[in-house]
Amino acid sequence: MKKFFTLLIAALLLATTPAQAEDLGVELSDIAATDFNTPIEKFYSTLPKAKGDYKSRVRPIMIEGAMNTETEFLIRALKNPVAYRELNYLFVAGTYKDYPVVIVRTEIGVANAAASTALAIKKFNPVAVINQGTAGGHDPALKIGDIVIGEKSFDYTAFRSAYSVAGAGIDLTKQENIGTYAYDKASGKFQAYTEFFPDPTLLKVAKKVANANENFNVVSGVIGTGNTWLECVDYINFLHEKYGSSCEEMETNAAAQVCQNAGVPFIGIRVLSDNVTNDNRYVPESAKVAQEFVLLVVERYVRDTLNHKEVSD
Repeated sequence: MKKFFTLLIAALLLATTPAQAEDLGVELSDIAATDFNTPIEKFYSTLPKAKGDYKSRVRPIMIEGAMNTETEFLIRALKNPVAYRELNYLFVAGTYKDYPVVIVRTEIGVANAAASTALAIKKFNPVAVINQGTAGGHDPALKIGDIVIGEKSFDYTAFRSAYSVAGAGIDLTKQENIGTYAYDKASGKFQAYTEFFPDPTLLKVAKKVANANENFNVVSGVIGTGNTWLECVDYINFLHEKYGSSCEEMETNAAAQVCQNAGVPFIGIRVLSDNVTNDNRYVPESAKVAQEFVLLVVERYVRDTLNHKEVSD
C-alpha cells in the first residue's frame, strides 16, 4: 500500500509540473548580442560629442550595422571619430584612409533601418551607403563566416497569402510577393518593388575585392529581409527555392528602399552568423569578418571610383 501511494504521489507531481518551455534554439537575448553591449557602450561614451552640424569638403561613405557587434570594429578603425545622435540613433563620423566615413548603428529591424538611414542621408549627404552585418543562412552550401554580396534583396514578409477557409490550416508556401513601396524616378511616383538591386559600380568593386582576397569566402546572392528569425528549416528551404534567398536578416532591404527614394548608391553585404540548414550554432563574433571585408571595399571604391588621391594603396 505504501508503495502504491508513493507511485500515486509521484504521478500527480509529474502531471502538475509546469511543461518545459519550447526549445527555440538561439536565445532571444543573443539576437541583440547583449553580452557584448556593456564594454562597447563604455567605449562609445568616450567618443567626442559633435558640436554643430557635420561638415566635410567631400561627401562621406556611409556604413551601416544594426548592433554593437556589427559596428565596433568599424568605429575603432576611424581616425578622429565624433559621435552624433539623432532621435536616439548613434552616428559616428571620422576618416578611414584619409577619406570621410560615417558609421551608422541602425538598431535592429526594418523600421529602425529605414528611419536611421533616412536621418543619416539627410544629415551627412553620403556619396554611397553600405549596409552590412550578420545574417542567417538559407543556402545549405554556405557556412558560418561566409560572406554574401547582395546582387539583390527582397522583403520575404511582404506577401499576400492564398485564401483559405477557417479551419483549413496554415500554409505560408501559398503566397505571392507583393513587394514594398519606393520612389520611381521615371514616373515620379511611389510603386511596389518586389526586389531592389545594388549600385552596379559598388557591386563591381565588391566583387573585385572578393576576387583579390582569398582570406574571405565570398559569394554573390540574394539577401532576404524581415522582422523575423527563422529556424523552421522547411520554410527556409521554401524561401531558398522560391526566391533564391541566400540568407536572411532584418535591415538590408529597408535601407535599400530608402536609398532608392533618395537616389543614393547602395549595396548590402552580409556574413553568416548561423545557418540552421547545416549548423545549429550562432556565432555573433563573425560580424567582424564582414566589417573587415567592407573596409577593403570602401578603400577600393574611394581609390578606383571616387579617385581620391589621399587614399593609400
